[in-house]
Amino acid sequence: MKNCRVTAIRFRGLVLLGVSFFLLHGAGWAQVSMQGQVFLPTGDLLQEVVRLTLKSDDPRRDVEFVFTDGQGRFILRGLVPFRAYTLTIEGDGRRYATTTVTFYAQPRGYLPVNLLPLEKKEVPPRPGTIAISRLRRAPDKVAARLYQEALEEIERGKLTSAEEKLRRALKRDAEFVDAYNELAVLQMGKKAYAEAERLLRQALEKDPEALYPLLNLGICLNHLGRYREAIAPLRHVLEQSPNWLTAHVYLGIALLESDDVQEAESHLIRGTKAEGLERALAYLYLGKLYAQTDRIPKAVEAWNVYLQMDPSSPNAERIRALLVQLGYPQK
Repeated sequence: MKNCRVTAIRFRGLVLLGVSFFLLHGAGWAQVSMQGQVFLPTGDLLQEVVRLTLKSDDPRRDVEFVFTDGQGRFILRGLVPFRAYTLTIEGDGRRYATTTVTFYAQPRGYLPVNLLPLEKKEVPPRPGTIAISRLRRAPDKVAARLYQEALEEIERGKLTSAEEKLRRALKRDAEFVDAYNELAVLQMGKKAYAEAERLLRQALEKDPEALYPLLNLGICLNHLGRYREAIAPLRHVLEQSPNWLTAHVYLGIALLESDDVQEAESHLIRGTKAEGLERALAYLYLGKLYAQTDRIPKAVEAWNVYLQMDPSSPNAERIRALLVQLGYPQK
């Protein structure tokens, strides 16, 4: 993941940029790329190379073939923002059936593909993790343009200008869920968590099923120390997208800090399959969980993995000191 800045902004490479699924047809918008990952019906990663067939709702665009890497990860490039696409993976006849997912291209979007088990009948194309309520209206055109410009400003590191454009977008269209979410991300980057919570709750008033505001609300509440409140929105995310590893990490953290150690462990273990900061956090909190339950060797092992992944953070210094106190100094 890129641009991993401390806590809130550090999440944004995968998590905090909830972008739009609204149906827009603005000609001339820049093409976008989306990342995704394929999961077996069991929830495990698909650890092999498979072919994906990509079709657009634009009849002028040819069918394209994309291949995953050995961990089931893929990148879709050259997509037209907010246009509908269909992604199909042919069944292997042993572990999963042919699976088709319909999605809308979004800047820096993430697309988990949950393969269908063989015993289930194949289903027609359907929205993957997209709330239907979010597809019923397009935002105001000027608001959509301001939102796109704000995303570009964020990419260039011009956060003040991006915030101003997002606020203007919301003045034009007070129902623009993704603008609320993006503005909340910027507030979290400034550690203005109370303001971020307010914006995320406004977004969820407009669309209670919106995944990114739900996920970011859970993360925001974790930062505010309101771990028990964070559990509900994070569970809701996993109800809609059960293989989203990032959500498993933050739910695991919320559960651990709420003293639900047993369930927290299962989510944090799932989270060790994530990437970047989220994977490091999973090991950090697994170490804490193991230490709290007197499994010191496992805590040391988890913390050593964490230190390899995030060696320069303030948390890393505290963990090194703790390992020395426990009699396990790093070599």
